[in-house]
Amino acid sequence: MAIAASKRAGDTVESAVLQRYPELRHVSDDVEEHYDAVTVSLLSPSRDLPFVGLCLLEVGTVVEIKSAMVVYGENQRRGRFLIRENQHEHLLEEGGVYLFAVCAPTPERDIIAAKVVPASLVDEFEFSWVSRKTRSSYAQFAWSRVFAPKEVEGQ
Repeated sequence: MAIAASKRAGDTVESAVLQRYPELRHVSDDVEEHYDAVTVSLLSPSRDLPFVGLCLLEVGTVVEIKSAMVVYGENQRRGRFLIRENQHEHLLEEGGVYLFAVCAPTPERDIIAAKVVPASLVDEFEFSWVSRKTRSSYAQFAWSRVFAPKEVEGQ
């Protein structure tokens, strides 16, 4: 069975994030479907990975990696992050975080900007859950809810 283009792109970014930050260890979907990584050593904010509302990530913190292209479509709209409600609820229960990455609209998906945000603060992004019959409800929001435009467009 072929992998959907969006899943393939997400996997590409996930791999790049895991290579860039050795403090994170990959967690496969067959082990845990609600997050992509766990911290295996202390992770502190840096110039290329700022944190919102946190001073550090302790060992064992669960991390969901979400990516969006800087622009997409003919109108070059800002990319969107997609989160799933059941996954978000699990991250809230675990005290987990999202690692949001904005990427170039190329097959390599080079990371332009990245940021760590606790799941508990993501609810402040003012979005609505969209119900689906076959999968968990989801929400989408533009990367500009997470990043100031100068953090991304100035790169």
